[in-house]
Amino acid sequence: MDTIETIRTRRVTRSFTDRQVELAQLLLVVDAGRHAMSARNLQPWQFILIRDRTVLREVGALCTTGPFVAEAPAAIVVLKDRSSKRWADVDCAQAVQNMANAAWSLGLGTCWVGTLEQDRIRAILGIPETWAIFTILPLGYPAARSASVGQGLKPRSETVHFERYGQHEP
Repeated sequence: MDTIETIRTRRVTRSFTDRQVELAQLLLVVDAGRHAMSARNLQPWQFILIRDRTVLREVGALCTTGPFVAEAPAAIVVLKDRSSKRWADVDCAQAVQNMANAAWSLGLGTCWVGTLEQDRIRAILGIPETWAIFTILPLGYPAARSASVGQGLKPRSETVHFERYGQHEP
């Protein structure tokens, strides 16, 4: 799948098949994150790859907005360097976007998990205090692909301006 098609067709995935995700695929996805743009090339991220079903269930139980992590065949925990305050959120978000697109191009789905119990997950995964959990990306083969490509997308005329705000035509 080419880049533009990947971006245009990618959908959020919260339901996965039982098919195992190969380590080689996870490494391709995480490498896409590692190649994200980074202010001053600080690369304020670390990644924890999880494939152990017991750990996935433990962590998933602590994800308020992502209990489906427990049923995913794999997950990537994205850590953010707490000492890198100015651009770390933006850099980590770019890494997540790269990983979501890379996963989709490989036939895998994911969903950004926003609310989770940081301290309890930190203890389970042995994360040092110098790192915050930015998000968790459950990964797996989608149980069903959405046929609604582009559904809900605002029209270009509402979001794109030419030369100055309010000018919707070139």
